[in-house]
Amino acid sequence: MPRKPKTSVDPKPADTAAGPSADGEMSAPAPKKKPRATAPAKKKKPVAAKKPATKQAAVSVSKPAPEPTDDEIRLRAYFLAERRHRLSLPGDSNHDWIEARRQLIEEVQRPKN
Repeated sequence: MPRKPKTSVDPKPADTAAGPSADGEMSAPAPKKKPRATAPAKKKKPVAAKKPATKQAAVSVSKPAPEPTDDEIRLRAYFLAERRHRLSLPGDSNHDWIEARRQLIEEVQRPKN
């Protein structure tokens, strides 16, 4: 089934504006609409001051682990690569670097006994 062409229909014809009508007489301009009255603003409740906690929670907030230096990562990656070559495991130097960095960060985050 073919589609119908879209036509734009102006809801308000142009002859309703102020000016001469079809019979040549001047018409009065259309009355202006009054803006709507807005609802009154809601009153805000005063915020009560927070009381300081009497007991501190026993939750330890861990600081972000310091990033290992490139030299530390390089040394660990070297030993990972040596082990990988000795055991004929798949991988490359990029994977060794990423694994070395991951191991060093994990060692810093591990709790000490």
